Amino acid sequence: MSKNDNAQSVRLTESLERNVGCDAAKVFVEKYPLSKSANIEKKYQWAKTICNYLEEQFDTDTIIRIRKECRCNDGKSIAIKLLKYLNKADSVKEFVSLFNQNETFASLEYISDNKILFCYPECYCPCVKRVPQELSRTWCYCTLGNAEGIFSEVFKKAVKVTLLESIKTGADKCVIKVEW
Repeated sequence: MSKNDNAQSVRLTESLERNVGCDAAKVFVEKYPLSKSANIEKKYQWAKTICNYLEEQFDTDTIIRIRKECRCNDGKSIAIKLLKYLNKADSVKEFVSLFNQNETFASLEYISDNKILFCYPECYCPCVKRVPQELSRTWCYCTLGNAEGIFSEVFKKAVKVTLLESIKTGADKCVIKVEW
């Protein structure tokens, strides 16, 4: 039996356990293991298989809950950067402008005083970013967990996040709508 010690696979297994139960997580880990020594192509193929599995087993809301918990980090370092600009700004519009003037890893687009777009110019997913092939939107729902963590910290309240576009699904950038 293959090892299941890849960080993405471990997070997904834990999320399945929390969201749909131990039995589903056990079946998953036995059927779809991924080793931390897996190469780039193997990781991509695993991700593609996982998308199919999730889409066959669960509805979209459940998939989003599962994938949101698969985020690679808690976003605190990004939240600290964003807070620096928010604390200097007198408005959300000015916050967006200050951030965009100084950062290149992402951009913000102002929609209203309680809604912005958070945009990534490239795919940052360590599991699939180096394979120039598209994937199901299912894979990219993990970025909602990142955005939710980041902006809940920034605005000190619950936020609603929605994936609008994704590079891995063929878009030019990843776009997440953030509302609070």
